[in-house]
Amino acid sequence: MVRRLERKEQITEYRRKQILEAALDVFSQKGYGEATMPDIAKEAGVAVGTIYLYFPSKRDLLVSIANTYVVTQPFRELLEKAGKVDERTFIRSVMENRLNWGFENVERILFVFTEILRDPELRQQFSEQVLASVLQFPEKFFKAKIASGDFRRVNHRLIVRAMVGMVIGFIVLRKLEGEKSPAEGMPLPELAAELADLVLEGLQARKV
Repeated sequence: MVRRLERKEQITEYRRKQILEAALDVFSQKGYGEATMPDIAKEAGVAVGTIYLYFPSKRDLLVSIANTYVVTQPFRELLEKAGKVDERTFIRSVMENRLNWGFENVERILFVFTEILRDPELRQQFSEQVLASVLQFPEKFFKAKIASGDFRRVNHRLIVRAMVGMVIGFIVLRKLEGEKSPAEGMPLPELAAELADLVLEGLQARKV
């Protein structure tokens, strides 16, 4: 009985991933607005009705793509380590993870953000189901560091969003600048360390 349940769960997870990957390919090629459920079903090799067993709407599919392919599991695991490692290691690790993901996936996944910004209902769903669960970890981390006196008194929620904006902006700018980007050819760990140090120390020169 237990094995049967485990097998059923494995099949369910496999089918869900199969549909999500097909949806990501179709959305990337056709655009979210032009893509249809039959298009996705054809790409996934399943019946249209099967998709609705897992995802009630195209909007739910897009949010699930963001929750799976943008907010990846390794990234979630990194965030959950907030407070368990020193602040420099934590921030550098997060920066490196997100920059690596962004440099590899920006073209394939950029449409997700475009659609979220365009659709108010989708934006609210994304904010409640994805952003809220992700931002809570760094927010608690910075809040605790401020309370302990390790960091100066600043708005911890604002700092987290400034970091997110820094990473997103850097990813897009690198794509726009191409070979002219100052990050071109720079080892990713070194780049992540530079940005992490900028967050931790700011621009002011150290006083000797």
